[in-house]
Amino acid sequence: MAEGPAEADLLDLLIIGAGPAGIATAVEARRAGIRRILLLEKGPGHSFSIEKLYTPGKRVDKVYLGQQVDCEGAVCIVDGTRETVLEALDGFVREYGLDIRSHTEVSRITPLDGGGFEAVDAQGATYRTRTVVIAIGVYGRPNKPDYPLPASLKGNVRFDLTESLPAGASVLVVGGGNTALEYVEYLYAGHDVTLAYRGAEFARANEVNRRILRDLETSGQATVWRNADIASLGDAGAAPRVEVRFKDGRTARFDHVVYALGGATPEGFLRQAGVDLDGRHPRVDHRYHTAVPGLFLAGDLVAGGKGSIVKAFNTGRTVVWEGLCQDHLECRIPGAGEGA
Repeated sequence: MAEGPAEADLLDLLIIGAGPAGIATAVEARRAGIRRILLLEKGPGHSFSIEKLYTPGKRVDKVYLGQQVDCEGAVCIVDGTRETVLEALDGFVREYGLDIRSHTEVSRITPLDGGGFEAVDAQGATYRTRTVVIAIGVYGRPNKPDYPLPASLKGNVRFDLTESLPAGASVLVVGGGNTALEYVEYLYAGHDVTLAYRGAEFARANEVNRRILRDLETSGQATVWRNADIASLGDAGAAPRVEVRFKDGRTARFDHVVYALGGATPEGFLRQAGVDLDGRHPRVDHRYHTAVPGLFLAGDLVAGGKGSIVKAFNTGRTVVWEGLCQDHLECRIPGAGEGA
């Protein structure tokens, strides 16, 4: 291990991911008097998944898939829309002066001799810090199909929408959950988009997304193929290059295929940082503290199954008040009306 960081360049808290969990963690840390905080975000700005994938005006409610979860900390939302949620999160970023560095993907976290950590991003920049919270969500490692993907189609096959697809391109979205439906909702206006799902019904998606998809299908703005189980992909050699072969014998060609098969815990990244996993699930205590002193997880990684924005907020509150402030950083006691 490298030597511990010098005081002059030492952060108190480095948060990897600036979605709801990362923002909530930073806000609670600010309330606790933790000063030197930096958030690193892979996307172009905070709450990127909400801004990118939620269609304008889409409802966002505290109750998600029947889960009645109350906000436990200072960060919360009311039932509203994509716009009101983003406005609320923008407000927290401004109010608490959160320092967010966008387009920054962390590739490695290393515990240091004498305590603390060094994080390195994809461009080689280093960040030294007393404590780390990983709040990147399970989509840091998306699930992949069980058939091989031709190497020649690397630029035509995707597992997220962090980069824009060319306008007018034909796109096949594969999957049947909320992410798949949200990809269709995002893409339909500028692309010839088709959704292929191996099942007959979209039972895993919430009613809001199902209703939007029905409207798009009825109006002819998106094509939906049910009971469409893919057997393989091939390179047609000319545009549209991706030849999709289905198990019922059908074939079709598209410019791009986007898989939305759900996310898996980013095992390699977590293991490299020293996090123990029980199968695919990280081992943490009730404070979301890993076995590495000073390294915590928040958000989807520890929310347990069906995640929600409020659950993500609450993990940030727990990490700060029950974890960081108890054993790792010096915190102030909140005043009246600011109970932890």
